[in-house]
Parts: sequence; C-alpha cells; structure tokens
Amino acid sequence: MTAKPDPSTSSPDRVRAANVRTAVVLASIAVVFFFGIMFARYMGDGESGMTVLGVAVMLFLGLAIGRNLWKGRRS
Repeated sequence: MTAKPDPSTSSPDRVRAANVRTAVVLASIAVVFFFGIMFARYMGDGESGMTVLGVAVMLFLGLAIGRNLWKGRRS
C-alpha cells in the first residue's frame, strides 16, 4: 500500500509560512553573529564576543526546543 500525502500539510500557504519562519531564524542568527563580532572588536578581546555568541546559540536552541515541545503538547 502507498500512503497518500496529506493535502493539509503540503498546501502552498503552509509551505510558504514554513519557509518564511526558516528565513527569519537564519537571518536573525546572521545578525547576532555580525553584532557579536562587532561587539568583540569594540571590547578588544575575543572572550566577550564568544560569550555573546554562546548566549545567542543557547537562546536559539532554547526557543527551537521549546517551540517543538509546545507544538507537541497542543496536538
């Protein structure tokens, strides 16, 4: 037996919304890295820049994991 694709999950509007969400997340990561490097140059040491980048990565991971957990709880 072959499974038929669910039309509700592959509609153009849902795909577009998922693409926009992905683009926003990737753009925000790029912005955080850019400003983290500028902040590190301003402060004069690499440790502060790495701290900013580490906090940003942990924040993005927390948001992504939390979002997936929240979606699973609502279903």
